[in-house]
Amino acid sequence: MSGLTEDGRSHAGRRGLSTARAVLQVLSYLEQHPDGVRADDIAQVVGKSGSTAYHLLASLVEEGYAVHEGGLYRPHHEIAAAPSTRSGSHVLEDTVDDLILRTHKRCYLGVVRGGLIEIAVVRGRQGIARMPGLGTQITDNAHALAMGKVVLARLPAAALARYVGSGLERYTPSTITAPDELAHELRHVRANGFAVDREEFDADFCCVAAPILDDRGRLAAILGLSASTRAFDAEYEGLTAAVRDVAAEAGPQAPPAAVEAYAT
Repeated sequence: MSGLTEDGRSHAGRRGLSTARAVLQVLSYLEQHPDGVRADDIAQVVGKSGSTAYHLLASLVEEGYAVHEGGLYRPHHEIAAAPSTRSGSHVLEDTVDDLILRTHKRCYLGVVRGGLIEIAVVRGRQGIARMPGLGTQITDNAHALAMGKVVLARLPAAALARYVGSGLERYTPSTITAPDELAHELRHVRANGFAVDREEFDADFCCVAAPILDDRGRLAAILGLSASTRAFDAEYEGLTAAVRDVAAEAGPQAPPAAVEAYAT
């Protein structure tokens, strides 16, 4: 016997219901304000303290229902596949699923389109945290993300110069912001066949990514995963090998993307 009285169980049940109701209120409010809200807005909506609002929002971010960037919280929407990749979507989705089976991490597939990288497929079982603030596009934050580095490493010199010339924003103390350091990093990406970022975009989040190349060596997509810093450090060899190998196996089956269109 736990020793919990009937009144105690009733109180715990009411508290759980109250929390669930508050979470639903927050989710509804986020959906109504896709441009982002602040924690103090949420505190007013749910009638709770600021610390409670932060806790609710942090929990939603951790579980992948919201993203946090620039001081604002926004709803996060997974998309099964980008419309213009539909002809090869089943192959690409299978590739992401294969990577999940090998790594048990949240996995992503990106495609280059219209001068940016679109996160076309996101997969991961419930409870695996997503990359905070990643959203569904990688643009001027490419230098801070493994998937972005994969693309930058394959850009023509002129396009890379334009990207660097617009400035390399610092997201964390680990973000590469010096052009010569980025060039050194991209040489490693080309030599190793994969890219990593270790807390370069957000604290306690790391990523591994590799290019999916077609049979002519052109970039078709980018395959990646995210992990906590602890998991990244402990499983580095296995994670990098898995991403590189699964990407290599998928390559000949996928249509190419126009990498030259990035950062134009």
